Amino acid sequence: MGADAEIFVFGYERYRAEVVPALVRLLRTGEVVPWLGEVFRRASPEGGYGYGVLWPQLASQLRERPTDLVRYCTWLGPDLRYVGGRRATRAQLTCPSGTRPERGRCRFHRDGDRHAVEELTALHEALVAVFCLGSSQFVGRTVAPAYYLPLLARQGVPDGDPLRELLGALATRGAVWGYRFGVTEGIHGWLTNAETVELAARLDRLDLPRYEPTFAALADVWRRAVGSTDEWQQVSLSFVRTVATIAAGDGRGLLWGNDVCPDVWRESLGLSEACFPPAVG
Repeated sequence: MGADAEIFVFGYERYRAEVVPALVRLLRTGEVVPWLGEVFRRASPEGGYGYGVLWPQLASQLRERPTDLVRYCTWLGPDLRYVGGRRATRAQLTCPSGTRPERGRCRFHRDGDRHAVEELTALHEALVAVFCLGSSQFVGRTVAPAYYLPLLARQGVPDGDPLRELLGALATRGAVWGYRFGVTEGIHGWLTNAETVELAARLDRLDLPRYEPTFAALADVWRRAVGSTDEWQQVSLSFVRTVATIAAGDGRGLLWGNDVCPDVWRESLGLSEACFPPAVG
């Protein structure tokens, strides 16, 4: 059936201030900060195979074999985005370094524990989905931002244009922590608040369908577009523009996810805002 691709309003500041430090500390020391411990406690054990068992086991393993991303990793940015030199593909990337001191312990190294990577990426997605994502809009089935490249070419957007780079960031920043083991599933990428403002402005210069920048208007346009393949690229990219405009106006970022389902994570893990520190944006 394919994965539902959606563009989300993203609480980037909350992600950067709370989620990223908790994950980095977990990797660096095996320590579980109190609110993350509550997430672990609420997750279902599912007969010993659920995240309520797997995540605490992972923390225990990391206490014995920690990984210091802050000190040694040049492959990930401060917000866990992929910044390596290899071209990001749908295959989840692994670090190829043969010299970094942490390579024998890092879960993301090519010789690392792939099961642990799956548990880490699931944890990252769960925390982002439940605590950092706002409203969203469907933009296509089993698509990624590269879907818009032919449209950009037709509208005369040159190679190297910042618009292409911003859409590229939505496609590849999640290549390590966001991509899941599947065809297109997972968090593909995200933009900071400032980048979201820029993306909205640059998309607004293109010849795309015009309507009020509200989710109500998005729903109406989507209903009228269902079942029609004519001009779908333009309609879909106009959805990205509109959600970016809404997010920018609210001081938020933007995130592209395929089958990233906040409601499913909340239900399956029993999570709510009550588990989390006060919002920081």
